Amino acid sequence: MSGGEGHVWLSDGGSFPAWIRAAGLPVLREGLQPEESDYVLHLDRGERNRSSALSDWKHRLEREGLLVGRTVDEPGKKGQATRRFTVTVFDLEATDMRRVRLGPEGSRRFVERAEPDDRLRRIVGKAAVRAVYSLGMDFGQVEVETDSGGKPSIIGLSAKMRPSFADGQLRTVQAIRAFAERWAAETANRPAVKLGADPEFVLMSPEGKVVPASRFLTPDGAAGCDSLVIRGVKVWPLAELRPEPAEEPRAVAADLRRLLGAAARRFRGAPPLAWRAGAWPVRGLPLGGHVHVSGAALTGERLRALDNAVALPLRLLEPPGAAARRPRYGALGDFRRQPHGGFEYRTPPSWLVSPRLTVGVLALAKIAVEHARELAGSRPLDDDSMRDAFYGDGNENDDRLRERALTYLESLSYTDGYRKYAADIEPIVRSIRDRRHWDETADIRLKWGIPVS
Repeated sequence: MSGGEGHVWLSDGGSFPAWIRAAGLPVLREGLQPEESDYVLHLDRGERNRSSALSDWKHRLEREGLLVGRTVDEPGKKGQATRRFTVTVFDLEATDMRRVRLGPEGSRRFVERAEPDDRLRRIVGKAAVRAVYSLGMDFGQVEVETDSGGKPSIIGLSAKMRPSFADGQLRTVQAIRAFAERWAAETANRPAVKLGADPEFVLMSPEGKVVPASRFLTPDGAAGCDSLVIRGVKVWPLAELRPEPAEEPRAVAADLRRLLGAAARRFRGAPPLAWRAGAWPVRGLPLGGHVHVSGAALTGERLRALDNAVALPLRLLEPPGAAARRPRYGALGDFRRQPHGGFEYRTPPSWLVSPRLTVGVLALAKIAVEHARELAGSRPLDDDSMRDAFYGDGNENDDRLRERALTYLESLSYTDGYRKYAADIEPIVRSIRDRRHWDETADIRLKWGIPVS
């Protein structure tokens, strides 16, 4: 992100509805050239950041794990009750959502003024935001249908935002204004980013059985356990570390080492158990290595920088077979907003396999968050074939994916924050270049220097 004051411009694509003009942003007309620190929002079309035509959106959304063009309930199933919604999306936020009713055989379309309840808003809004993000767009209008159980399916998508009523238009204008204010503030003063994390690991008996972490660790501890829902039953099989947030990746890694030691003390006198991390160390039990970010606004550009700087290198380092967890787990752009104003980046698997990988991943995340604007022009995962390769497992595009990832990592070295973290990142670059993979069968305590009882 360059110094100075950055501005957000509206592109001049013809005509803007009055409610968009109400955002009060300058219009970038022909002949004007934005500064490097400026951000141009193309509110009238969706070509920006996209690599192919909208006509192939069905394949692209299904690849990302979204249902498209149908509801989950079988046609004619007794009790089927589908609901349809139109959702306005701007920069990872559903700014307006309304119920749509169709007349006989879809002959007439009625949009209700009333908005859905909180549960449906979360489900439908998340699906709509994911659809827009997955197509490389910053905004759009999405039609979502839910089945009787609330599972969503994307049935329509447009590159134009069309809030149905004045209050939805107002919220969209407010979101655009807030975006512009955040961008100007962060351009003038680089945000002081803090990182946190909650990487998981799993406990294995000598017989190869999963031993629930809840036998030794509490759900609310800094070295605690985490839950999964398996066939409708909540269980607590995973161990999870929750270090103190810090500005420096090495400080977070040091606290993770401390928490591993604290967890080891809780296991004294227990039968011998192996501690395993990674993406898919036990079939059917995916592990996460979520990175928490505070001090910087969540934007689509920042999320895409994290996908390319963090998720892509980890994809190339994971062992064969780990792709089976995607797209249900590890889909690109998976995030969760936090009550304190930060966000959680949820795409990565558990990078807890070694301290070297841990500190390297955290350093990559910090650079991606702080320098997302500078990295916007070289993102490999903006290329649709590269996203296909990301979701694949050792397909014919892997060599090209590796080449593009290495080029992107090289572009990080031109940011003014890279020098400080070069020694932490370069081992990851060498491992990708040498086609190495981490070992998910190894006990992570050996590399972390934790005594194995």
